[in-house]
Amino acid sequence: WYFASRMRNREFISKIASFLRSQNHSAVYDWSKLDSLKPYHKNSDKSSLVANEISNALIDIDIFVLISDESGTDMFIELGIVIGRWLQDKKTKIYIVGKFNNRSLMHFHPAIKRLDKLSDVFSLECPEILNKDSAAILTSLD
Repeated sequence: WYFASRMRNREFISKIASFLRSQNHSAVYDWSKLDSLKPYHKNSDKSSLVANEISNALIDIDIFVLISDESGTDMFIELGIVIGRWLQDKKTKIYIVGKFNNRSLMHFHPAIKRLDKLSDVFSLECPEILNKDSAAILTSLD
C-alpha cells in the first residue's frame, strides 16, 4: 500500500499505516514520519533523497490510494509515477478517494477507481480487516 495525500493529513496517514501493520499489511513508504523539508531548495540534499526513495517505493506497490484535496502537487506526481507503473503491468490498483476525486483530467484515467470514502477501498481490497477499530480510523478524515 501507498497513501498519497497532503502533508496536513500526515497524522491520518500515520494511523492508517499503523493499522495496516497491525493487520499484517504494509505501507511501502510512510512519509508521514518525515519532518517538513520546506523550503525544498534549502534542504535540497534531503529532498532529493526522499524524492528518490518515494519514487523507488512506488515501483513495487500493489495498491495506491490518493486522498483527494482541492490543492496539492507532490501527490499528483506520485499518481503519475503509479500510472506509469500500471501501464507496464496493468496490476497496480489505483484509487482516488474523497470529494475532490474528479478535479484533474488524470483522475479519469482508466486505471483509476474514484471512490467517496477510504472505507470503500478497504471493502474492495481487504474486507476481512474491517471492524469497529478500523471504522473509527477510516472515517476520521471523511
